[in-house]
Amino acid sequence: MSCGFRHLLCSIIVISAISLWGCSVHLTNGGLKEKAGAPTTERTHLFQKIPLILGTDTLWLEQDLIAAYNSAATQKSYPQPQCQGSAQILANVRQNRQTGAESIPLIIFPFWPIQPIDETWTYKLNAQILCNGAVVKQAEFTEEETIRATWYGKMRSDLLNAASVEMHRKLSHRLAFELDYPYNADLNSRSDY
Repeated sequence: MSCGFRHLLCSIIVISAISLWGCSVHLTNGGLKEKAGAPTTERTHLFQKIPLILGTDTLWLEQDLIAAYNSAATQKSYPQPQCQGSAQILANVRQNRQTGAESIPLIIFPFWPIQPIDETWTYKLNAQILCNGAVVKQAEFTEEETIRATWYGKMRSDLLNAASVEMHRKLSHRLAFELDYPYNADLNSRSDY
């Protein structure tokens, strides 16, 4: 076996391992904790389900993220069953630059590990709270994170997972601030953030 062939074989094995190693992306869970200091007895369950819509796919947030969004409101301010909430997150991905010459080997070797990405992920939260059939709060917030990565595999998916968790954290904090604001919704005006 020639040295060049062994080198090629080792490269194929390493590249395959990198491309398949821990590559899962989790946009619907994040391990976020409830708002610090909020007693669990006062926590609301305004939002029963929250969809994350990415293109034509609808994913449902897991319970840890729903709890984080629910911790934004207190039972005292938004008592149940009089108050109910609805929310959805629209996700969007925008490519910031085209792939360059370093992705040319993909034509020859489809598991080539170097294919840089530079993309911006945007989460837009639309939330509305109705009490006794009337809209008392509505909010629309947008958060975005830029992902720049070169290698396939765990490093790339970890960056995306961390960016997703950070956007959920920011959105839940912004929602908490809005829900603590003492005035009801003014349905005749619109604010863009």
